[in-house]
Amino acid sequence: MLALAIIMVTFGTLLPFASTMTVNLQLKKAAMVAAETAYQGAITFSAYGLTEGTRQVKDVDYDWVIDEQSVCVSYTPFGEELSKCVDF
Repeated sequence: MLALAIIMVTFGTLLPFASTMTVNLQLKKAAMVAAETAYQGAITFSAYGLTEGTRQVKDVDYDWVIDEQSVCVSYTPFGEELSKCVDF
């Protein structure tokens, strides 16, 4: 009976919790890559004058564009389109 209770707790609460944490970690990692892409876009703009570009990391396209005084990066990590803008 104790073994059944341990299995129920493990599969009923701990695994869904771990799955949620994994998804949240992947979203934070994608946001970090978007920030890096914005930084690289700003460097590319100041060095070469390019106002847009794309970076691909782990099958996710990070499209950056210079908009007045900011760099905006749009990306779709899990089918949901997200964007991050950084002023410079």
